[in-house]
Amino acid sequence: MSLEVITGPPGSGRTTRLLAEARAAVAAQRLVWWVGLPAQRAHVLRRLTEGGVAALGFEFMSAQQLYYRLLSVAGDLRPLVVGTARLVRVVEALRDVTGALPTPGEARLYAAAIAEAKRFGVTPQAYARLADDPERRRFRKVYAAYQRGMRGAWDYDDARRAALELALEGEVADLLARQGVGLLVADGLREIGPLELRFFTALAGPLRVRLSLPEAPPGVVADVTLPPRPAPRVERFAAANPVEEGRWVMRSLKRDLLGLGMGPLDLAVVVPSNRVRAFTVLAEEYGVPLMDETPAALADDGPGRTLLDLLELAELPTPTRLLAVPELEGLARLALAEGVAGAAAVGELAARHGLLEAWLRWRDRLEVRGDPVAWARDLMREALPDAPAEVVRQALGKAQEAARLGSGDGFRAWWAALLQDARRPRDQTAGVALLDATRVSGRRYRKAYLVGAVEGAYGAGEREDYFLPEERRSEPAEAFARLGLPRRFQGRDLAVAAELLARADHLVITAPRGDQGGPFVRDEALFGREEPPDLPPVPAGSRLELDPVTPYAPDLSRVPMGRPFVERLRRYRDCSFRLWGEGMLRLMGEPESPPADEGARLRAALLARRGRLDAAGLEALATAFPGHAAWLREHAATLLDLTFAVELGGREGFAAAFLHATAKEELEGGRLAVTIYRFVAGDDAWDAASAEAALRSRWNEYWAVGALLDQKAFRVARVHVKVWPLGGEPIDIAPGGVRGSWRRVTEKRRLVREALPEFAAGVVRPNPGYICRSCKVFDLCREGVR
Repeated sequence: MSLEVITGPPGSGRTTRLLAEARAAVAAQRLVWWVGLPAQRAHVLRRLTEGGVAALGFEFMSAQQLYYRLLSVAGDLRPLVVGTARLVRVVEALRDVTGALPTPGEARLYAAAIAEAKRFGVTPQAYARLADDPERRRFRKVYAAYQRGMRGAWDYDDARRAALELALEGEVADLLARQGVGLLVADGLREIGPLELRFFTALAGPLRVRLSLPEAPPGVVADVTLPPRPAPRVERFAAANPVEEGRWVMRSLKRDLLGLGMGPLDLAVVVPSNRVRAFTVLAEEYGVPLMDETPAALADDGPGRTLLDLLELAELPTPTRLLAVPELEGLARLALAEGVAGAAAVGELAARHGLLEAWLRWRDRLEVRGDPVAWARDLMREALPDAPAEVVRQALGKAQEAARLGSGDGFRAWWAALLQDARRPRDQTAGVALLDATRVSGRRYRKAYLVGAVEGAYGAGEREDYFLPEERRSEPAEAFARLGLPRRFQGRDLAVAAELLARADHLVITAPRGDQGGPFVRDEALFGREEPPDLPPVPAGSRLELDPVTPYAPDLSRVPMGRPFVERLRRYRDCSFRLWGEGMLRLMGEPESPPADEGARLRAALLARRGRLDAAGLEALATAFPGHAAWLREHAATLLDLTFAVELGGREGFAAAFLHATAKEELEGGRLAVTIYRFVAGDDAWDAASAEAALRSRWNEYWAVGALLDQKAFRVARVHVKVWPLGGEPIDIAPGGVRGSWRRVTEKRRLVREALPEFAAGVVRPNPGYICRSCKVFDLCREGVR
């Protein structure tokens, strides 16, 4: 038996050759172990079984799974430290060395450097000769502390090293051969490191081992070198912007699937990672079955995203993060409308609109007290009661890891960081593969779209190491011969481009010319130097792209809108469709949630009186609302003198105002002074400015002032408007009285006159704009925007 190294450029047929050998081994009843990237598993199995070929005895595994399989055969197993658990070990090592808790970014920097050192067999002792400045010396100490903390456990790199030692002893390979493993294939890899090469070489004694790479590793002569195949068909186009590019790709995919009859699994879309979400949204509009295979973090969407917003809410509240708490949804909309963020601004906004109590309660709730894990469990139970059990289990697992690193705000910050690093499986159905440049590696399709091919989008990401600069690193051949850290800049970008150009029999490459940030530079390795043509026309793939002869206009018959109360006219002017739609929902029996706090319930009880309040009624209210009993008794004289729920106007063809309460005082000469009261939440008004702000967007009270002063029969000489916060003192917005000549009065009366005719006629039409953000009937509207 021997190691056979097969090389050839991407698309030269290396995988096809090895699949044929694997079929022959399986037919001879020999086990085949195929080692590749996890993303290649389904693709390799599909190609293996084309034409109904049986695949009994064929097993696909990643390199890490192979190492652990061999160690299990030898009976030498230790617990694996994987994912974020490895990052936690690095944080503990940093804390041991520096005495301080690092930031998540600093910990990730050290974790990546330690992983690279272990991949190339560089121990802390070997790193010591490079420790000639404080940063490198600190890294060596952290690396050594990390290794000490790994006693009794393994990370992936430790498992590789242990598997290599077993393979060098020869016993494992002999045991596998006796168990019937006849062929070991490593394919679909861009490159391998020196430890992997030594590992496969050691297994090649009793086993047939096939190693497939684009180029032979340093110091190795390929046994078979395949020539390049004829270049695939490649089309290149330029789009005006990313939106046009994405829509054109969706139309083309729909044409391929329905017009040309191609199978979903024969197609692929390769996109930069920052455009994945845009394509999944477009796919819903166009009805294209996309199978998103890009990596997903636990905190990317769904309950995980909500939990991350909650954890970050206390530090920096934003409208998006406020939406994580249903109770703060109203505050989130206000913050979005005002364009504010930050604790001070949001707190001020909450105070102005009676939401301060809820905001302060949640800020206090997000303070970590007691056992952090218990706090995390209670928070998830309260904020995410319907979260899937698997998400809860994963999130609590990350909370247990974060609890090892800190408490209080430190726990919250680390829990948020680990949630962003934790990976979760995607629930996939068959469809057109949506991939990034890494996951398309080693796979080939009938047709693929390479999207967004601008400079920097598709590359190897080569960059200098923070700890060890290029001049202190070895040449690749030396690193393979003596084990050391090789140079990072090896011109891999061209290799990545060559691989992408060979991923399909028919490849379509597109790039936008620019976006709102400015023009883009196309990737020359993918496009060449010639100017590509514009996107060719493709039939419409979405109803939104159809161009009817006449623009769409909603066909709404005129409908009765009810009594023309002034505030209804204001909402009618904002959007008549919304006002009508919400009224229809109420007619259909949509339940209205009762007021949550006692103040709102008390206001509803007062307005339900519709007339005067007597002493017995006042005492009954004090008993029913103990939180406001003292306030009711303190202001009993004023409350008993009020007339509640007063309707002003409303004759046929005229508007009507609904006033919370009014009081009259007779002046000399038989004239009257009328006071209009509006009850608000306790935190909505506290001085004259805030009281006036509480009325600023309303028409009702100012229109009523004009109506009272305009009608000579009322004999009203002066009108006061008072805002009365429940639990506080009434605030007169104009102690000298509100004059009928005030601009706010005349403007509200003009607006009412303008809105009244169409309201009375029942004209309903949408008025899309910012109000669509909070519209309850948005899904019924054909013109709403968000």
